[in-house]
Amino acid sequence: MTAIAITGMGLTGTLRLTWVQDNLAHVLDHSHTDETSGTWNGLACPGHGLALGTDVDDATLQRLAAESEIADLIWEAPDELTAEHAQAFQAAMRAHHAGQSEHAERLWENLGAIWSRAWSANYAALEFMQNTGLTRFAPVKPQRWVVASFEHHTSPHGLPRPHVHNIVVTG
Repeated sequence: MTAIAITGMGLTGTLRLTWVQDNLAHVLDHSHTDETSGTWNGLACPGHGLALGTDVDDATLQRLAAESEIADLIWEAPDELTAEHAQAFQAAMRAHHAGQSEHAERLWENLGAIWSRAWSANYAALEFMQNTGLTRFAPVKPQRWVVASFEHHTSPHGLPRPHVHNIVVTG
């Protein structure tokens, strides 16, 4: 695994890169059970008929991954966003449990706005990485990846903070 911090160009957070060796079992075992559906992302998606921002379907992900090398590229939220996320989440849960549905709904909307910022940062990090390139994937830049992105508020993967788990398919 390789970890880098991105602090320039308005990007914040940490990227963790791991080469996938399990034929996507770490994703497919959780898909549609304890994870939100993934979202298609990446410069190569339109060329494969995948509309950006639409839900990932497992069969297409498996087909594309079978033809390519794959990597996990995880974007972790910076400390400020993690703290803001935790505060909003806890407040929304308290309001929900107290039966304050209107107040809870406003807090859930706030949490959605926080996640919108997280998705923007993740997208910027992916764009940066595709333009920078990984020589193992291709010598030509910008690289065109198909990316299946999954949002996690917390994680059974051992990451204590909000993050976006990106499955990068390079072929």
